[in-house]
Amino acid sequence: MKKLTPFFLILLLFFTSLACNFGAKPKNAPTPVETDACCLNEAATPEPQSAEPAAPQASGLEPGWHAFTNANAVREVIVQDGILYAATLGGMTTWNLEGKLLAHYTPQDGMGHVSANSIVYCEIPAPRILVGTLSGISVFDPQTGSWTNDLPLPEDSRLAASKIERLYCDQANNRLLIGSYGLSVLDLKSGELQQFTSEQGLRWDSISDITVLGTDIWVAHGYKGIAQISKGKVTAFGTAEGLPDEYAYSLATAPDGTLWIGASSGLISYKAGKWVHYDADSPSRLSDVHALEIAPDGEIWAATLPLGIGRLCQFQPDEAVCAVDFQEKDNQGIFTLALTESGVPVYGTGKGLYRVENGAAQAFQTPDFLASNFVDSLASAPDGKLWVGTDAGIQVLNPAKPAEAWQTFRQGETDSMGGNWGKSIAFDKNQSVWFAFTNGSASRYQNGNWTTFPEIYSFDAVAVDEKGRAWFGDDSKGVVVLNPDGTQAMTFSTANGLPGDNVQAIVVDLSGRVWIGTDQGLAKVENDVLEVVFGADSPELPNKYIRALAVDSSGALLIGTFTGVVSYDGTKTSLLLDFLKAGFSEARLTTLAVAPDNRVWIGTDKGLLVPTGSGWELLTTADGLLTNYISALHVDSYGAVWVGGGGSNFDGGGMLQIVP
Repeated sequence: MKKLTPFFLILLLFFTSLACNFGAKPKNAPTPVETDACCLNEAATPEPQSAEPAAPQASGLEPGWHAFTNANAVREVIVQDGILYAATLGGMTTWNLEGKLLAHYTPQDGMGHVSANSIVYCEIPAPRILVGTLSGISVFDPQTGSWTNDLPLPEDSRLAASKIERLYCDQANNRLLIGSYGLSVLDLKSGELQQFTSEQGLRWDSISDITVLGTDIWVAHGYKGIAQISKGKVTAFGTAEGLPDEYAYSLATAPDGTLWIGASSGLISYKAGKWVHYDADSPSRLSDVHALEIAPDGEIWAATLPLGIGRLCQFQPDEAVCAVDFQEKDNQGIFTLALTESGVPVYGTGKGLYRVENGAAQAFQTPDFLASNFVDSLASAPDGKLWVGTDAGIQVLNPAKPAEAWQTFRQGETDSMGGNWGKSIAFDKNQSVWFAFTNGSASRYQNGNWTTFPEIYSFDAVAVDEKGRAWFGDDSKGVVVLNPDGTQAMTFSTANGLPGDNVQAIVVDLSGRVWIGTDQGLAKVENDVLEVVFGADSPELPNKYIRALAVDSSGALLIGTFTGVVSYDGTKTSLLLDFLKAGFSEARLTTLAVAPDNRVWIGTDKGLLVPTGSGWELLTTADGLLTNYISALHVDSYGAVWVGGGGSNFDGGGMLQIVP
């Protein structure tokens, strides 16, 4: 019998008349490419004001939570006891050296966050794999295959919820070194934590790499040089101290005591106060060295992460040449590098892991459909297909059969597509699709062809009215409306009555009226006439900054502000949730969605808010969410809830399908 989380026990108490129970996936179970976990029972919502909501048709999918991530976006890899452990933006994966995927782990299994930047083996004192995520350090027991909580961090440490940039296990000195807004040094015996930031002498608080030479700690910042921490004293090194290049990304120490530095301009060595620079003019012609590994026999391996194709180099300092010079096979930059016990290099890119031997690379790749873990928009087409906007392209899938192949549109592969980062998606009655692209031009997909509108660049929202006109909103330019033929129809800004020029949300209601949410209140456009409904000082709204709008089946407008949600029937407002009064004062609304049964789902930067019948419950990664930053939210025609994360291009979060 699978155990139930407290949240679902509460739901069961309220809805004992429901026919099925939904179980939670055990926290220590390995996750396959798709995972099943708990799904949510239906909670009571206010009765609609008019027509009864239609029950969604059944998809036939198994009820539960199903994760979609891209675990090929590798950020660091290690080799331990013949197993590859990879920290990816889509969770942690484990492989044998022959390329067989052993397991794929996400927060549904116990990770603190799906997006991982760093990974290290450490005995604390038992063998553990430590994973640095965007929400602290997750601890994995390789012997049991489960996630634990036995890292001796102080209870009040901010590291428990901070972005971890880098980890280094200094087993010889019984220390764990943690790069996160400076360097933290954790004594693995006493649990004492010492922190070094710019206040203690670092020239930059970001940490791109860490190594140890004797008892001295060395850190690279990626910018503003490197630093040595010896007996608690910080000594910074930049060009003024002789460091040839302050853009230092990676570090490694050789058996002879030489410190090696991977930098923007090549390789640098340091020993006995002497710097040697192997720059782009040397025979190796290395640059943008982001990963270094040195074998026990002193063999030096370097990997590059340029704008173009990455290189893997077995570097010989005597002649400054690459005895092995391997170009990345999929034309990617190389983020990470490790050596197997036999000295075979394994590197990671945004497309997977690769084992290089005898001049050939063997790819280790998960069969993931999701193009990127940064999901910013979700929308259902009139034919029921789900369209997904990521920062790496637009994807289309059948929500009733998500295991079938997805269609992907990428700017570099598609003529007249205006961008890759799909910020917002809307449809007209003829199934033409309109897109607002971040760092790209607005576009339309119609009858298999793309059209770009360069004058609408990097807008944030789009909606289509009953006349087929596309309404685009921007965070500083207000609203631009295009006719179905692409010509400009009209514009709205503070100059002609819009309450604010920062527009994050636009929706068309059942009567054809267009509602515009701004940072200074709400406006309505009816018969092309603009009217301010709620201004910056209107007491009806919990907050003047409107982030999301939706329309329920009765025609009521749902207004999502930074700190709460109200329902508006055109005459009066009804408060659905005030974050401050309900105990969610630290959360900020990012998005919302309404189901066919009028149940409201609220995305925040701290998790997913769902109604429980007596109030609201905040679900987080502890409940199985992939991330606590919800960037996209949508309910499809089958009643399944789709949760996208990481659209800020920082948090990373993949996509979750909650099947009722």
